[in-house]
Order: sequence, then C-alpha cells, then structure tokens
Amino acid sequence: MDQDLANQLFEIGAFILFLDVPANLEFGIDYNAWTIGPLFKGVKLIPPGLHFIYFSATSKEGKEGIRTGFFHFFESREILVREWNPQTEDIRDETELDPNQVERLRYNIREFDRNMGPYPLDPPIYYDRWKKLTNYITPGLVRRILPNNGKVSHLPDKTADLNPDNDVATAKDRRLGKAIEKEEGMEFTDFDLRKSFPKGATGEEVTRWSLDKSWLARELLKNAYHNDYKTMLGELQLAFVCLLMAQNFSGFNQWKHLVHLLCSCSELIEEKPDMFIEFMDVLQFQLNECPEDFYRDILSENNFTGIMLKTFQRNIPKSNQELVKRYKKLNKFIQRKFDWEIPNDEDEDENEDDAPVIVDLGEY
Repeated sequence: MDQDLANQLFEIGAFILFLDVPANLEFGIDYNAWTIGPLFKGVKLIPPGLHFIYFSATSKEGKEGIRTGFFHFFESREILVREWNPQTEDIRDETELDPNQVERLRYNIREFDRNMGPYPLDPPIYYDRWKKLTNYITPGLVRRILPNNGKVSHLPDKTADLNPDNDVATAKDRRLGKAIEKEEGMEFTDFDLRKSFPKGATGEEVTRWSLDKSWLARELLKNAYHNDYKTMLGELQLAFVCLLMAQNFSGFNQWKHLVHLLCSCSELIEEKPDMFIEFMDVLQFQLNECPEDFYRDILSENNFTGIMLKTFQRNIPKSNQELVKRYKKLNKFIQRKFDWEIPNDEDEDENEDDAPVIVDLGEY
C-alpha cells in the first residue's frame, strides 16, 4: 500500500475485530476473500463507507459451507467487534456480547494490530469497482431492507438458491439442522408486476398499464422511495450484491422484478430520461461484474435479460438522442462481453415469448 494512503487511512480507517475465529474459515470483505489462519483477528484501515463482510466454514472434508454476510456503513475510526459462535457456526454481534468487554477490546485495539490484515488497496482497482457497484446504496436503505443489523440471510445450496421453482420451505440449513421457512430479515420493496394498474381501473386502463408499467413505477417512487429514483437504483444495487456475493434467493428475485419494471415504462422514460440513463449505467456495470457462466446460467435463464433489454429498446423514444446513444453503448458492451447482440425490431419479428401479454379482464 502506498505510504501516503496508509498514513491517511491510519487517521480515518475503521476496524473489524473478529474474535475466536476457527482456522480455514473463508473470510471476505467486498471483493477480497481469504482462507484465514489461527492468528487472524480481523481487518484494519477499512475506508469509511459501505462494506460487505462475509464468511463460510469449511468442513473436515474440505467442503465449503454456506456463505453468510452482513452490510455495514463504517464511520471513520469505528471499531466493530464480532465473535465466532461455534455452536451455530455464525457470528455474535455486539448486542450479544458483554458491553464492558466490548469497550475494553476497543480501548486495547492496538494489541491486535499485528494480527489484523489491512484492507486491500494495492492496487485500488477492486475498491474502486466496489464503490461503483454500490454507489446508490444508502444507510437508510440498508436499515429498511436488512433490519437485522444488515445481515443477509441465505439458502444453503447455491444451485437451489437461484431457482425460483424450488420450494424454499424445504431447504435445510446445515448449520442449525432445521428447515428454512423463508429468508428471514429480508424486506425488499414488495410489488406485483401483474397488478400494475390502479384499483377500480377501467378495462382500457388495465390493458394500458399492464403493457406500460409507468403507473406502478410512479406509485413506488412516491410511496417507497420518497420520489427519489436514486434510492430505487440503490435497491437494484443492493439486490444484485446479495445475489452476486451471497447467492441470495430474495436478492435474485428482487433484481429481476426491478429490471422488468424499469424496462417496461414507456411513458416514464420520456418524463425522466436521466433516471433511465443512470439505470443503464447501473445495469451495464452489474453485467460487467458477472462471470460469463453466471450471466448465461442465472441472469439469462429463460432468456430473461434478452427479453427485458429488447422490451427496453422498444420503449426508448427515438426523439431523445441521449437515451438512444446510451442504449447503443449498452448494446455494444453486451455484444463485446457476451458475444450476443440485442436484436432490432426490423431485424427480427416479435416472437410469441417476447410479446406483451394482454390482461384477461375476467381475473379482476
């Protein structure tokens, strides 16, 4: 690490003190992960701001266990104390520890210095990527969506996590030896894409707002995001990080729902072009962070990404050159990274799978 940067972080950097951790645990913060040894006591010189701390135990046979983690906004010079609980193979936070002991540990933090690794900033590229991946996420958003001290709950099997057809209620948590009824403590904004019209809507309005989901997006912006579209984009980012780094089922579903919503708002795109330019910025960076197999097997399952981006293409007004230019940039990026191009309407007739569904009024 550059000495000037080290000196700066010495003055403002935060700490996570992690006690009684077993050797061979996978421990990570943001994009960095290690298999730790018996002397490990945590991480120091953490840049203030949002970070994701995660870990997973390894069995005697070398099999990696469930990845568990939590988000935390570190203040300058903050010292966060966590302790390993061998019974649950999870961590105890400060609410479960003796407050007097926690204060003594903070006061004597220098005693642990040689057993704490510095936050990796040499080179700073990974930290820069992390900041860009999470730049819309606010402390308030984390508190609302993850009220259990920022903890991301989980399902045990990575392949099962990301299949919406699996019965979540039957998944087994190996650490606790019991069934998981739900990913508890996950409070993503709830909305139904199939009910994207106001109560009492006429048949014409039901059809209109089922095809163009601008009414639903406006309602969410007003009622859930305090008319701040950046907070909505923050939830899109939070859902994606939960998916990418914690293989989280709820994050996967919420990411898909928000992408579907934002790609289906033809009227709102004309009203708020800046919102959708920033949406494309967020989406392109997220896709750039995906390994090719992750994109192919998960994000593009049942051609989800392709259908959504084609829908989005149709909703971009040709009169707004800034939107058109940004979409072309997104298209070129996808073609370069995944060797796949979003088809133009003139190049391909709309097939039945891509076509919008007209709502059956008999259901309402």
